[in-house]
Amino acid sequence: MKTKYIPSLLLAVVLGAGCTDLSEDVYSQIGFDQLTQDEHLLSSYSGKAYIRLQEYCTEQSLWTLNLQAADECAVPKNSTGSWAEPRYGEIQQHNFVPSHKFIRTGWDFCLRGVSDCNEVLYVTDAAGKDFEGKARVMAEMHVLRAFYYFMAVDGWGNVPFSIDFTDKSLPEQKDRAFMFAFIEKEITDNIDKLYPDNTSKTYGRMTQGAAWTLLAKLYLNALEWIGTDRFADAETACRKVIDSGQYVIADRYKDNFEVGNQSCREMVFPIPFSTTYTASDHNAFIIYILTLDAVNAEKFNIPTEPWNGFVCQPDFFQLYDPADTRCADTWLYGQQYDRAGAAVAGYVIDPVFVDNKYVDGRAQTDGAKLWKWSYQDDGKLTSDQAGMDNHFALFRYADVLLMYAESLLRQGKAVAPATGMADFQKIRTRAGLVPFTDAQLTLDALLDERGAELAWEGWRRQDLIRFGKWNTAWWAKPVTAKDYKLYPIPTERLSVNPNLDQNPDYK
Repeated sequence: MKTKYIPSLLLAVVLGAGCTDLSEDVYSQIGFDQLTQDEHLLSSYSGKAYIRLQEYCTEQSLWTLNLQAADECAVPKNSTGSWAEPRYGEIQQHNFVPSHKFIRTGWDFCLRGVSDCNEVLYVTDAAGKDFEGKARVMAEMHVLRAFYYFMAVDGWGNVPFSIDFTDKSLPEQKDRAFMFAFIEKEITDNIDKLYPDNTSKTYGRMTQGAAWTLLAKLYLNALEWIGTDRFADAETACRKVIDSGQYVIADRYKDNFEVGNQSCREMVFPIPFSTTYTASDHNAFIIYILTLDAVNAEKFNIPTEPWNGFVCQPDFFQLYDPADTRCADTWLYGQQYDRAGAAVAGYVIDPVFVDNKYVDGRAQTDGAKLWKWSYQDDGKLTSDQAGMDNHFALFRYADVLLMYAESLLRQGKAVAPATGMADFQKIRTRAGLVPFTDAQLTLDALLDERGAELAWEGWRRQDLIRFGKWNTAWWAKPVTAKDYKLYPIPTERLSVNPNLDQNPDYK
């Protein structure tokens, strides 16, 4: 066999090395023959497909696209003229155009993730001998590929389909029904081969709990996506996660978002980040830079100059019950204080800036700023090192429990199996609220609860569509004339693949 080389396999994720060990292995100029004969190298090579996840919640990303399109986040021009570009407002007001940069970066994230998984599957399958864990590594890649496709189908509906890394032809486009069946089969065929436990060894990997959570999300959206009710299957998938006993609701809401939050057992599928190993512009965890300003940066001992951009939409802020401690645990608002605890004169953040719109801009103190993910003040951040050590939960156990309740409601079943669970009640009690009674747990109440619990975690757009609220008016956005439940296929990608057909709303 002719020798092939796999250059620079940079593994900056926690994959079996222990949740606090973010060490990296750099493999440069490793022969293909050597790689496919070495169990450790092959297992580590799977990290290539996981690394892609670190691009998810950067500034110009799929996370940003989905946040801006929903009612929870806004980036209006501020008083200094920063963020004056119109592209954030265009997304927030549902003026989606195929040439928009975020449409392209979101699309690319999903389909490059698919390609990464295809590559790892090809390399792993090409190993000259079986090794312990090979079936599991391949199962992880199958289900991780299903995740990337799930996100693509959620955003764009009909997507290019390719599962053969060696096939260099332009992929054919498949509709949502085909992709739904494919994603479901990828998960169900491989879930039993995944790690069943939630431990430091499995941290950051696609485990059985993560796979069942993905399947629950797939089934919960089936009626919207393919016109078929799969709520009973969503209930079953949620119960698999619940009955595994691997996850618990944390005592404090903030435990999910602290620096060093990898010990939190509420995390089902996290993206690890590091001040050392995820520091580049495309994979650093920089949420604080997007939202804070200089006054807040001083308070949190942050040497990097923040951008004072992303803020909470005012009507979303008003969804919180006045007694809900998640509001203060998520947003900075009201009188602001310096590092010594003294009030900063004239610096009061107004979270409900109803008179200002994108076109007019906003005052410097308009809009609640995010601090849900605690800001790192241990001296590791420098003006050149921006990424924090917080890990981002793509899937969280609180989400599973809320999906479980929703699956019961949508079937017309009694919700007591959910409301009677101690962990379900704890989602509310740790926020200073009284648990839901069966009568109080309506779909509208559940949507608001999901908003407060999962703010800026990336699921609000999908929720608004599933709950029938997508076309309604919210701050700076009128009632949407068209559904626009799908993004347009990016111009740059449509132009190079004649097999792709644009979504009908954008022709």
